[in-house]
Amino acid sequence: MRKILIASLGLMAVTAMPQVAWSADLPVKAPPPPVVPFSWTGFYVGANAGYSWGRANTDLTETTVTTTTATIATLAGTPIASATVVTPVVHTASDRANVNGWLGGFQAGYNWQVGRYLWGVEGDLQFTGERGGTSFCFPAGVPCGAATTTGAADYRLRWLGTLRGRAGVTWDRVLLYATGGLAVGDIHSDFSDGIAAGLLAPAALVTVGSNTTRAGWVAGAGAESALTRNWSVKLEYLHVDLGGFGGLPTGSTTGNFSAVIGNFRTAITQVNAFTSQFHAHYTDDIVRVGLNYRFGDSVACY
Repeated sequence: MRKILIASLGLMAVTAMPQVAWSADLPVKAPPPPVVPFSWTGFYVGANAGYSWGRANTDLTETTVTTTTATIATLAGTPIASATVVTPVVHTASDRANVNGWLGGFQAGYNWQVGRYLWGVEGDLQFTGERGGTSFCFPAGVPCGAATTTGAADYRLRWLGTLRGRAGVTWDRVLLYATGGLAVGDIHSDFSDGIAAGLLAPAALVTVGSNTTRAGWVAGAGAESALTRNWSVKLEYLHVDLGGFGGLPTGSTTGNFSAVIGNFRTAITQVNAFTSQFHAHYTDDIVRVGLNYRFGDSVACY
């Protein structure tokens, strides 16, 4: 019995040896490489283009003082009687100028990502073709061609720059963010006003043109998507408020009339002097797309 048991164990050992050897020859499959999480951290530069809907809410206060002097004299020029009438008239009006146009420029910034959250700072400079204007006619409701006074305001936004903070949430290669900070813009304005047709005085129009660099604020939001580890594309909306500014055209016209009636000479002199105060408040709504290149290939921090 013992001999039979020993023989059986030996046979089992011999039979198993080829299987053990065959198993040792099997190839070992390497584990998959670790997935490196995407990170938005790093410096970046880029370019953008878009469209802007600018608004210049304009108020005009115009004061016209008409001084009419009538003199009766003899044919030899000796005064007999004289009278002067001073008539001040104040007109006020408000309107909105649409200062729309294309814009494009460059941006640069830095992102810092911790977990899913992102903080950063970005600056940009835009060159724009935004321009537009509005006109005023007095008395109200009278066509400009027949108005006794007329005013106009024309605007052009030459360039716009912003310096903003950014805060957002990431989903791997997608970023949603809010942004806000300082805005600075250069606005060229032309304010015109004058007397279109006085009773005696000829037409007069005075234009005051100036460039003003205004500082204000900007706020908005956007979405950015990474195309590769370095390239990303974004869509962004910004609201800009550059505050108020104004202009002060002033001028005057003089007209004369004289007639001989019998032995007397009648002379009338009319002087129209006007002072106009323009005040505008400039805002802008911008929608733009951009392309960014981020330097480096950092790993997200957790």
